[in-house]
Amino acid sequence: MNAIILYGSRYGASQTYAQALEARTGIPAVAYQGIQDFGPFDTIVYIGGLYAGKTTGLAKTVRHFPADHPFRLLVATGGLSDPAVEDNLLRIRESLAQELSPGIFVRTTHVHLRGAIDYSVLTTRHRLMMKGLCTLLHRQPAEDRSPDTQALPDSYGQAAAYIDLDTLASLPPWL
Repeated sequence: MNAIILYGSRYGASQTYAQALEARTGIPAVAYQGIQDFGPFDTIVYIGGLYAGKTTGLAKTVRHFPADHPFRLLVATGGLSDPAVEDNLLRIRESLAQELSPGIFVRTTHVHLRGAIDYSVLTTRHRLMMKGLCTLLHRQPAEDRSPDTQALPDSYGQAAAYIDLDTLASLPPWL
């Protein structure tokens, strides 16, 4: 197997998962900007942070995929939403369907991993986005919030880490 692990990480969670997967499998992990030619690979793992429905670097990366090459692709998104909640997984898959061509999407294995947030290192743009989201959530009656959405205002302004490297053991056996 000629494989590569790529990651798109803004704040470090996706990179943490990629490096842990590299340690478990021996497959090299590199930032998505580091590879432009995907012809030699028969297996590609992409781990990217999920922000506002977009996976960091994924759209830029798939532009370089050979259209007719039969590689296996695993896309693992990392974010704050709980993958145990079916609605979260549905929204993530809908976002991936918009980022990937239909031909690539149908042959892609999708996984969602829990990420982390630390307001002290967020960019101004991301801090403002989170402030707006938390303001909207505060206007919603508490009984209408799911545990997942309640966690956002509860952790606002702080650091919250949901990274669980043990979830890597549930990835497909072909890795």
